[in-house]
Formats: sequence, C-alpha cells, structure tokens
Amino acid sequence: MNRIKPKKHLGQHFLISKNVIEKIVDEIDISQEDIIVEIGPGTGALTEEILLRNPKILYAVEIDTTVYPVLEEKFSKYSNFKLIKSDFFDVNLYELISDKEKIKLVGNLPYNVSSLMIIDCGFKLDILEFCVFMIQKEVAEKLIAKPKTKDYTFLSVFIQTFFDVKYIMSVPARFFNPPPKVTSAVVKLTPKQNIVINNVKKYKNFVSHLFQNRRKMIKSKIEEGMLNKAGVSPNLRAEELSVEDFIRIFEVVENDDR
Repeated sequence: MNRIKPKKHLGQHFLISKNVIEKIVDEIDISQEDIIVEIGPGTGALTEEILLRNPKILYAVEIDTTVYPVLEEKFSKYSNFKLIKSDFFDVNLYELISDKEKIKLVGNLPYNVSSLMIIDCGFKLDILEFCVFMIQKEVAEKLIAKPKTKDYTFLSVFIQTFFDVKYIMSVPARFFNPPPKVTSAVVKLTPKQNIVINNVKKYKNFVSHLFQNRRKMIKSKIEEGMLNKAGVSPNLRAEELSVEDFIRIFEVVENDDR
C-alpha cells in the first residue's frame, strides 16, 4: 500500500475497508461465467476480492502508470486477470467480449469524472449486465432523486430512463486513503428491459436542453401542441416532470422530426 501515493489530479481515494470491499463484491454476485471490467483498480484491493471469487476474466482498466508494476506483480498468479493500461474513455468494451456476452462493470470511480463515466454507460446498454460503482454520495442521491426535489437533475432523468438504480450503502470518508472530503456511496445500475429510446445521444441532448434554465416552464422550449399531444401540462418546469413525461415528449418530438 505504501508503495503507491494517491494522486489528487486523478481523483484517487483508495478504499481500505475489507468489510466494504466484501459487501461490494457480494453485490457483483460473481460466477465462473462472468466477464468483469473494473475501472481504476488502484492498489488492487477490490480487484483481489473479485479474483478470489473466480470470474471467467477480470479486465482492470487503469490510467495511472505508477501502479502497473504493483498490479502485475500482485496478480501474476491469476491467469484470468488482464491489466488494460489505458484511460477508460479510450477502451472499446465491445472488443473485450464475444457476440451475446455481457459485462459486469464495477469500480471505485474517480470522483472528478464519475458523472461522465455513468452517463457513458447509457451508450453501452446492450453489453452491460449491470454496473456497481462507488461514487460521491451527492451524485448517488441524484441518481435516485424524484421530481420536485433539489437533487432531481438531468443526470437523474437520463440514468433512470435506462437503468433501475439501487442505492446499496453509504461509505464514510474514514474508509479511504486519503479520506475524501465527502461521504461516498455504492450504487447498482441494472439496464431496464424494453427501453424505447433508440437514439441515446439525441435523447441525452434533449433532456439536457430541457434542464437548462430549470425554473422556466417547458412551453418556452417545446411547442404547446406537442406537449398536449404528449399529455404534459405546458406550465410545468423540467424539475416537475417524471421520467415517463420526458420519454413521451421526446417520442412526440422525434415523430414530428421524421
């Protein structure tokens, strides 16, 4: 552990609680058929617990060059461990699996880019079995937020459109080295069945647009006729709309564009 110094610019906070690590891996529910991708293994604490439960393969994606020799030495005896020396955003997950295979995506996400990584999962729904992430508690609260609350944002709507979100537990700062300034949380994101959105990028931009100037009524952004067709009151604000409202409005707008 003392061979590696956490780097602030990479948002690194290494999890050091064995109990929390075991609970996270319990949630992953590992079988010998599993293809697991871990984002940011760091010192390999979570990695080790995953490997002890013998998945088919564990790909560990790490950007920090200083931990490569440590990870390679620590897990050299595991033939099912593969270290990917890269930024996660540069990895093509589709190249790691065969046709019809799925990935369990896990990790203690770097706090400075956790929201971006979670949003990115919305573009990989067809290959994700589920995701189990450690993130800031304030981001986790946005993922489960309901309309008309302060935590209900673009992120809430976008993720809840595509995933069932389970808040697993809060994790105090003392369980990390160095302790972050915030409380953390573990969440599980499971892709929904029968998702009706085909163009994820267009939908992402659509939801983001409606949340700009969130205090404005949506009739200032969408024609009233379309809102009526979607069965949504033009006098509501984005923060008052349910996820189902967003989906219905988007479908009306999409059909109009065609």
